[in-house]
Amino acid sequence: MSMTGTLRVKAVCRGEKTVVADTYFDGAFKVARPVYFDEYEPTIYSLHVGGGYVGGDRYHTDVVLEENAKMTLTTQSAAKVYKTPAEPVYQSMDISLSKSSVFAYLPDPLIAYEQARFMQETTIYMEKGSTLLYSDIMTPGWSKSGEPFRYEWVRSKLKIYEDGALQAYDHLFLKPDKNDLFSPMQMEGYTHVGSLFIVSPALTQWESELGQLLERYEDQARMGFSSLKNGGCSIRILANATHVIEEILLACTGWMREKLGQKHVQLRKY
Repeated sequence: MSMTGTLRVKAVCRGEKTVVADTYFDGAFKVARPVYFDEYEPTIYSLHVGGGYVGGDRYHTDVVLEENAKMTLTTQSAAKVYKTPAEPVYQSMDISLSKSSVFAYLPDPLIAYEQARFMQETTIYMEKGSTLLYSDIMTPGWSKSGEPFRYEWVRSKLKIYEDGALQAYDHLFLKPDKNDLFSPMQMEGYTHVGSLFIVSPALTQWESELGQLLERYEDQARMGFSSLKNGGCSIRILANATHVIEEILLACTGWMREKLGQKHVQLRKY
């Protein structure tokens, strides 16, 4: 089956500096030239030139970081999923991280509009000693009725392997017509959901630090975190505004970058 958009990026370490050794893009996906907010680590911006995702669209992204490479991948703007009357939108992503590499995936939010259906599958293969920061935000789009949950469903599956063994599996499924998303064990009165997964050998004795960081935002969001099997952590955030989740994720990724001895990066997009 043909793809609506394809993106491949490979980063390698040359001396102390990471360079993008290979890129390929096709269809609705484009990629801008690497931006170096510091002299060693590139930030890549992926672009969607179609204006939004529609029914039957299929997208695939492949990211490879070789040993000691460090890279951030983000998007230029939010992903807008419109009405999908016949087929859902499908997006897949494969990430391969070699030993001592550091990869941060920090996309803009996914906005699901009325009658939208969206499926995302991400598989991450890590060698022990590599570092991952993976985030996403899902929000409801505008509807004529003004009701927040007018999309049909949104599904996201994430698998993280380390040295070939499955270490984490996350499945987020939001289907408004089958569940009251404002009820307990669902969205509990909130409309937006954000997630952050961190796996790194630098993540040690983190529970107290992270708890104190998240306490600053208790009046704006509901948050929880848990340990992963391989020593990483997962964070889930419920809020009623995108900027609240973005601010919390920025604080969390900045905290982790400090642990890695990296410069805190403020992604400039507007």
